[in-house]
Amino acid sequence: MENIKRFEIKTMKNGWTRFENYRDGYVIAVKEFQGICVNVTNFSSHSLHNYHIEDLENDNGDWSYIFDEKLLEKVDGEVELKVVLEKYHLTEEEIAEVLNFDFDDKYSDSYNQQANQIKEYMKKNK
Repeated sequence: MENIKRFEIKTMKNGWTRFENYRDGYVIAVKEFQGICVNVTNFSSHSLHNYHIEDLENDNGDWSYIFDEKLLEKVDGEVELKVVLEKYHLTEEEIAEVLNFDFDDKYSDSYNQQANQIKEYMKKNK
């Protein structure tokens, strides 16, 4: 897979680590609940993993660690995701938080700074 670090915007808010491939528009958000990491995406493929949030630093730049390492469950769509979250005993409040994650939360200084850096990189490397 392609190394997307040069196009990646990483922000953290309310325990969520949000990764965006700025060039292509893909977003993945990861949060640890009760010892497992829940990954939600803006392209309807979601997963649960038996790693810790700090383990995300092990990703080599293509998001393969984030998507594949210690995979417990992989589902498509919110209906299947809700079933799996219940199976792993997340509370109703936690499930609601996962299902209502805001993929369009791009309103921070950190986000804007990283987006500007990527725009400059893309201009120089057309």
